[in-house]
Amino acid sequence: MKIEAVMFAVIASFALAAALASVACASDGVFTMKVGGFEVSMLSEVQRKGGLDILIGASSSDVERFIPDGEYPNAVAVYMIRSADGVVLVDTGYGTALERNMESLGVRPEDVKDILITHSHGDHIGGLLKEEERAFPNARIHVSKAEYEWSPSMRDALDKYGGDVNMIGPGTLDDGAEVLPGVRAIAAYGHTPGHTMFMLESKGERLLFWGDLTHAMAIQMPRPGVSVRYDSDPVKAAEVRKSVLEYVSRNKIPAAGAHIAYPGVGDISADQENPGGYRFTPKN
Repeated sequence: MKIEAVMFAVIASFALAAALASVACASDGVFTMKVGGFEVSMLSEVQRKGGLDILIGASSSDVERFIPDGEYPNAVAVYMIRSADGVVLVDTGYGTALERNMESLGVRPEDVKDILITHSHGDHIGGLLKEEERAFPNARIHVSKAEYEWSPSMRDALDKYGGDVNMIGPGTLDDGAEVLPGVRAIAAYGHTPGHTMFMLESKGERLLFWGDLTHAMAIQMPRPGVSVRYDSDPVKAAEVRKSVLEYVSRNKIPAAGAHIAYPGVGDISADQENPGGYRFTPKN
């Protein structure tokens, strides 16, 4: 409990500093694409630069090679999925720009039917509440049981949702647990004890929402073994990152991440010139 509380405090302070220091460009607020019968929108809260101080296991030579300026593109984003079945959110960010971004697409908070939570850090669940009340009056929350039990902040936020909370037991990349039609939950523990990814699939197309699998794409793609100080288990986080990158690159599955700079979605491929490393090609 003490470790989780410290982690939450660190991230909360980082979030405040970022919110004060960064402003998302209006042109970078929303990116929309199709995945089979679904429409997926990246809703940006912040587009910013990240620093070297959060990195764990990055050699000086790799920093010089991949982050020569000492900073790299970073972001905070929420993802919205729309279909004939309704509106689904993947996380809620800080909540600072979420409602405005949704309204730009003609969606109101009361339209949200389900919210998939990757994990309990403040930049993912901050938007669940508005003025200490539930921000999404008609939504059902889906979260891993392991994350809920680990995180007091998660339990506090979800108290307002009462019985509208579904505890899930995420599966594997090959056999994820179905949460909603076309959506499977996949365990990616390491960043937090219950960190969960979500695979969207429709008409032969797939998209993996990988939450906080990465924070510093500039170095974590070519060097997946580099972790960050927000990881509750940096070693396990690195192991999971390597296995997920190998899987999505081999199966040609695009990925969407909460901290990938605009547009937040892209294709992963093995870097043939850098064994063990990967390349990320943003969607356009």
